[in-house]
Amino acid sequence: MIAASVTLNTMLSPDVRVLGLKPEQRFSFEPGQHLVVTLQDGPSRCYSMARAPNGDGTIELHIRRRTGGAFSDRGISQIGVGQHVGISGPLGDFRFPAGDGPVVMLATGTGIAPFLAMLEQQLPLNTTRPITLYWGGRSSADLYARDRLLAWQEQYVHFGFVPVTRETTSRYVQDLALREMSCPQATHVLACGSPQMVEAARATFVSNLGTPVLEFMCDVFEPSPECEPVSTQAKSAAATISLTVGGVVTQAPSGLSLLAGLKSAGLPILSVCGGKASCGTCHVLIESAWLARITAPSKAEHNLLACLPDTTAASRLACQIQLTPDLDGLALRLPATGSF
Repeated sequence: MIAASVTLNTMLSPDVRVLGLKPEQRFSFEPGQHLVVTLQDGPSRCYSMARAPNGDGTIELHIRRRTGGAFSDRGISQIGVGQHVGISGPLGDFRFPAGDGPVVMLATGTGIAPFLAMLEQQLPLNTTRPITLYWGGRSSADLYARDRLLAWQEQYVHFGFVPVTRETTSRYVQDLALREMSCPQATHVLACGSPQMVEAARATFVSNLGTPVLEFMCDVFEPSPECEPVSTQAKSAAATISLTVGGVVTQAPSGLSLLAGLKSAGLPILSVCGGKASCGTCHVLIESAWLARITAPSKAEHNLLACLPDTTAASRLACQIQLTPDLDGLALRLPATGSF
């Protein structure tokens, strides 16, 4: 973990805070990636960088305030300029696509953050590649970076910005993008925001389209209910298996993902993307004798693990492992803990 001093902490809108950080060590990242922020004696959360890398090394994050939230409300609001937080990363393989085909970006809420970083870097470089951004919100007040995007649209003829709000249309960002897309098979679609939008966009451009788009990439930054701790009633009703975590034996309900099982046992494991294998925060290390008994990683999991720091041959994503009775006794550890 790297210490970072706070250089800016103010509200961009009634619901969104901008947090500026200056790492005390070199912190290199690519637009689209995210990091983990840890408060002193407090919780940790993941956020995408909202600005491209710059000469002074500062980082900008956009944080949606959730009323009463331990991090986004009570924690961050008490951090003043000059104070320190911990950061780790960068994480994720959500990046601007290579090539020269059209790029369509779909965002809701603070899902705009990685796109702002990508556009800041790419618009001056890709002066002929068509890039269109659709950003959805409940009202125009939710589109807090609207002025910056409109200015870029005026400056760069190859960039189009389409604001999508309930005030102006009943359509969703993916619906408008599909209606205006001229050549799906040559188009790269990037989606970031609510799980509902991302899954609807995946269905629109991959599953339900006669000719799928050339590439569909996504990042989801809201945990799904499956990642929340299991209720006491659900625990007692489900069959349980034993897990040995860092040498300590605990019980977890069978039938859940390993991530949900670890959370149900109260263990300190992060999860951000809701089990979509896109954030990498649920990285665990599996004891070698158990590796062959677990389903091999998918291509998406394999690619994400390759991008994470400090991975080994024992590395897996806990969200991608299903707890079944034959995994009773599974031995693993969290990267920050001790031996098996």
